Amino acid sequence: MARQLINAQAVPDSNPDSGSSANSSSAHAPDPAGNDDSLDWLFPVIKLNRSLPSWIRIGGEFRGRLEGPTGIGFNSTDDFYFLDRLRVKLGIKPKEWLLFFGEVQDSRIFFNHHIANANPYEDKWTLWQAYPQVGSSETGWVDALAGRQVLRFGDERVIGPSEWLNVGRTFNVARVDLHHPGFEVSVFASSVVPGENSDLHNALPGNNMYGVYGSFQNIVPKADFEPYVLWRVAPSNAELPETLNRGHLDEVTIGLHWKGDLPSDFNYDTEFDGQTGSLGASSISAWAGYASVGKTFRKVAAAPHIFLEGNYASGTKTPNGHEWNTFDELYPSNHDKLGFADLVGRRNLVHFRTGVEEEPTKKWKLKQQFEGYWLATSNDNYYASSGAIAVAAHPGASRHIGNEFDAVAEYAVNKGLSFGFGYGRIFAGQFLETTTRGQNYSYPYAYFEYNFSKTGFHFPVTPNKTN
Repeated sequence: MARQLINAQAVPDSNPDSGSSANSSSAHAPDPAGNDDSLDWLFPVIKLNRSLPSWIRIGGEFRGRLEGPTGIGFNSTDDFYFLDRLRVKLGIKPKEWLLFFGEVQDSRIFFNHHIANANPYEDKWTLWQAYPQVGSSETGWVDALAGRQVLRFGDERVIGPSEWLNVGRTFNVARVDLHHPGFEVSVFASSVVPGENSDLHNALPGNNMYGVYGSFQNIVPKADFEPYVLWRVAPSNAELPETLNRGHLDEVTIGLHWKGDLPSDFNYDTEFDGQTGSLGASSISAWAGYASVGKTFRKVAAAPHIFLEGNYASGTKTPNGHEWNTFDELYPSNHDKLGFADLVGRRNLVHFRTGVEEEPTKKWKLKQQFEGYWLATSNDNYYASSGAIAVAAHPGASRHIGNEFDAVAEYAVNKGLSFGFGYGRIFAGQFLETTTRGQNYSYPYAYFEYNFSKTGFHFPVTPNKTN
């Protein structure tokens, strides 16, 4: 599974099981037939691909979502709007070892009154992915590419495209992947591409990340073992919440993601990261980690999977000191992992959640979860999902941010069409009641996703259990 999560960045649509979150960034020419012949009249691109030469494929996807948040900013501000996102992609593969891939994206917001027409809600026609790839990520030992590409590793808690956002995240990248049955190692240099409503989106000079990410399936039985090292450098810039205008960032993250199955239908998932380096005149000493355990009751109706998780990300107890302890969350896909409301970031955080996932039929997926959030220290800020400051530090205030309840249901017609709806609610804790107006936040939503060639897309209902 871990190899799939890395390989999917390069050729996901060649994988017949392309409905997972790992496979939403189609880079290969899509499979013209998909896995399901139902409702073929809704997918004319499939017929078009069948008439084209085998070395060229056209694909794309459209997503629409209604959202009606109330209590925005934990005050009495409400809104109701429609988000849409269109992606159109082209894959040309003249040789088995040579691929040219391009994708454009158009994200927009309509009928909004308070939410701005800007990233992460709107970013009109931009180049989302474009690169040549030499070598195959499915055969052989090595492949390489350079250009613009979506990156996703592991469970995307450190590097991911943040697909739930209407705009999402992509990178300018050069990478080499070494792979063989049982392991894969990806070596890359990258720079995140900001959403700025321009066609090409210029990356911020000097804001770079270099990394080595490994995935091994033979070290621990029935488990994925993923060690990695990431080096992040960035200038002091008001656009970067990581630097907080404290100076140049030079940071190394060493991490390990480890997940697998246990006897009696138990499973576990854990990841720990340590960070060192410098931020301006301060030395960095920060860490984060989470651990979860779950169990699937296969003989019970809907095969419920119950899980319990704890999450910690360090904060800075002495902001004016010479040591910086606030964890840099880097580029995660936080949706679901830190709640469906997407109001909490993985910085200065203590987080617990428990929940249950059900599959009453092959097409329905359900999930409910309850969560609690605390500041790791009240001397540091409360950070948003983006990593930016949501509420400035109030030393001595309560550390309890609040609690959240989430429920979501999704119906997959096939690999080209799905519908879903959900509700998230954050109950303001004492910290928010003290530092804001303390209004509870509600987030109802409904969505549909349409993939032109039935090659799958990101499902918001992401199982906590291993695939």
